[in-house]
Amino acid sequence: MNRPVRHPDQVTVTLSAEDAAGLLARVERGEFASLEEGVAAELAELNYRRAVDIVGGSDKLEALLDELEMEAVDPAEHVDGRQFLSEMLADLKARAKASGE
Repeated sequence: MNRPVRHPDQVTVTLSAEDAAGLLARVERGEFASLEEGVAAELAELNYRRAVDIVGGSDKLEALLDELEMEAVDPAEHVDGRQFLSEMLADLKARAKASGE
């Protein structure tokens, strides 16, 4: 998408005829309850694959998500976002260095 979305509650997506037919077939088979659900699932899968690529593998992503879940911060507490992200980046760099990447 190369322009800002003015109404984030509704976005138009253009698919090739082949992709649209494939998605509709999956809806008809019952894989998705609706075309909207199918598009949302495909976008979620794309985001997951991007995250896997960024961290260097699905095992690493799952481990990172598990660690983040274990270190969950109480939303009522004040968090310095810049400090938190700096610490997370430093941790990721240390892990990458330790694994030889």
